[in-house]
Amino acid sequence: MYSTELFSPMSARLTIYFTCFLLIVQELHAVPRDVLRTSCKLTDTDILGPFYKPNSPIQATGASVSPLPFICPNSPKNDRLILNGTVRVTTDDAPCGKPVRALLDIWHADPEGEYSNSATTSNDFTCRSRLLTGADGFFTFSSLLPGRYDDGGLRPAHVHFTITPLDESNTPAGKSLTTQLYFAHDHFLKPVDSCGICGSGNPSQITHVTNEDDFKTFIGSWDVLLDHKAKV
Repeated sequence: MYSTELFSPMSARLTIYFTCFLLIVQELHAVPRDVLRTSCKLTDTDILGPFYKPNSPIQATGASVSPLPFICPNSPKNDRLILNGTVRVTTDDAPCGKPVRALLDIWHADPEGEYSNSATTSNDFTCRSRLLTGADGFFTFSSLLPGRYDDGGLRPAHVHFTITPLDESNTPAGKSLTTQLYFAHDHFLKPVDSCGICGSGNPSQITHVTNEDDFKTFIGSWDVLLDHKAKV
């Protein structure tokens, strides 16, 4: 079973941005999902990568959670990312999915393209966190836009996720999905991506972000669709 512990509050200004964004999201959710979706495609898997570290801090996430949970601490000199979405799982009567409680393990590089210490003996969890949703599967968080890094050739900016569906007691209720989220119009998406086996060309792994009010704050949405047949 997972529990939550909230950390340092975000700035009041970011909270205002997020409140406005939630109003937009609520309007979008009023539109039937079959209108919003061109297809009900499962979210693609991607590689775990070499910098994963387990047991990062857990925070609650959801529309009613305040302050906004964060992955990277605020830094006024860097561009910020505010992302939201809903985790859904397919069912026999809902191929486009129904919301499901989930645990999202999230990690990414800092704006300079550097990951925090990934050694399991290290207590450095900068730009790493786990988010626990409610039964509606809705998640949202604030972070810094990740930088590209050189692994022999530049990789596009991306955020790593391992997403686990949970039952009412917060026990895993299906197989975890490991994937990476990329950003539309990044010039290093496939076919330029130096990671030939990574999924930066998959539409299910790409989000479109826009500036809202503050030109250094980017807001986007990304829904996740899990396969109910993928058991633990």
